[in-house]
Amino acid sequence: MKVLVHGASAATRGGRRRPAIAGLAGRGHDVRWWGASPPDSPHVLPVASGRELAGFTADAVVGGPGVAKLAYAGWRTRARVLLTATDATAMGGWSIADRWAWDSVHSAAVIEEHDADAARSHARELPLERFALWSAEAIPGAPDAAHPDVEILERALERALARQSRRAPRAAAFLDRDGTLVVERGYLADPDGLELLPGVPEALRAIRAADIPLVVISNQAGVGRGRFTLGSVYDVMGRLRRMLRTHGVELDAIYFCPHHPDEGCACRKPGTALLERAAEDQVLSLPTSMMAGDKRLDAATGQAAGGFGVLVRTGYGREEEARIGDGEFARAPDRVFDGLADAAAWFVSGTEAHFGMG
Repeated sequence: MKVLVHGASAATRGGRRRPAIAGLAGRGHDVRWWGASPPDSPHVLPVASGRELAGFTADAVVGGPGVAKLAYAGWRTRARVLLTATDATAMGGWSIADRWAWDSVHSAAVIEEHDADAARSHARELPLERFALWSAEAIPGAPDAAHPDVEILERALERALARQSRRAPRAAAFLDRDGTLVVERGYLADPDGLELLPGVPEALRAIRAADIPLVVISNQAGVGRGRFTLGSVYDVMGRLRRMLRTHGVELDAIYFCPHHPDEGCACRKPGTALLERAAEDQVLSLPTSMMAGDKRLDAATGQAAGGFGVLVRTGYGREEEARIGDGEFARAPDRVFDGLADAAAWFVSGTEAHFGMG
């Protein structure tokens, strides 16, 4: 996701905006801060003048109160979505220009929970589903990609981008990370250990060129087992986003389960909670989607969600293929391919013969 921050408004009024925006950059999103007082983050790119924005196309523009100013910044970079981190007082003072700006692009807002009722009274005919609430957690003293505010900001932007086109639910490519996109390293906690598998960038570009969203779904039990922190997962995922961006690939979303396998959560694959959450956030059709990975549980997850389950022979894939039929899973994978490139070619073709398994 490519985000332009309107620094003049984001740096004022309250303390949640700057650390949340810095955390968004820490998660690997391309964040450009236009104006004064950028946060102290190695991943936020300061932009001193409008001239430096030349050639940059943003997906979204983010800032504080002053919707008309945000809309202008968005117009400069052809942003499809506007998100204001605002409050009830600012909303009560919206001008005609602010109201016009809100309606001129797909807009969303994040407000404090204690401000919700007052903000609702000012929202009038504005769709309430476009409003999100900041967390009740203390504001971090330093940028923290694992802070709940970052999750709220990230998902609010992703949901807005998915809805701005007003399209019907569409198929998605749900992808495992380790052994599918990157070389299997065991419990990977060091971003420097990331290495893309051969053919992965080309496969992802082919899927993206077909206007199919790319959503990473990953089990990260190392957090629950105490092997590494939640922040380490975001560091690695952030590096993955940046690596793929150098190959012309933007991921639509990343979801992962941090729980210990014995916790019995619904989000750990082959549970389907993460796919269902992604489908709601991203407006996706699970029955026409694919879940691809190097383990049978990845394929089983796609099947359990009502879609297609694909096993790739990278990572643990060949070992897993040899165990098909041992009774651990009720169904065999719908397809088995040497790698993601072949899986992508099959999925993108999208013919009735493929989807009908004929």
